[in-house]
Amino acid sequence: MRTKSTDTKTGIRRLLVSALAMLILIASSGTSGFAAETKAKTKRRIIPVTINKGQNYTITGVKAGTSPSSKVVKNSNALVMQSAPGRIELVGADSGTWKINATLASGEKVTYRVTVKAITPPQGTLQPTTAPTAIP
Repeated sequence: MRTKSTDTKTGIRRLLVSALAMLILIASSGTSGFAAETKAKTKRRIIPVTINKGQNYTITGVKAGTSPSSKVVKNSNALVMQSAPGRIELVGADSGTWKINATLASGEKVTYRVTVKAITPPQGTLQPTTAPTAIP
């Protein structure tokens, strides 16, 4: 013989099991979609730039109000960088490589991989030599 309380308990149990199943389905589908969306947002487009020592290069179309970040890959003296509203000015100073992260006016986040090539090897050496002979 069933009572009202057993019917109520059974109904509550069924409701809780259904709610738990729905939460599991939402969590499993929502997590994979969120992870894929986050991964797609964090992927930056890499733009290779190669300049020679002494050359300048202007990156235009940079979002106003943002400042680029840079990371030295090789030789911190390789590049001189100045940012202005809407653009970044680069001048090659020595051979080396930098990565510059910037946000374009369209909202796209990109990384410029800037390689500076020295056309000629350094002149002379920094090794000490002997003093010239004195003039009599």
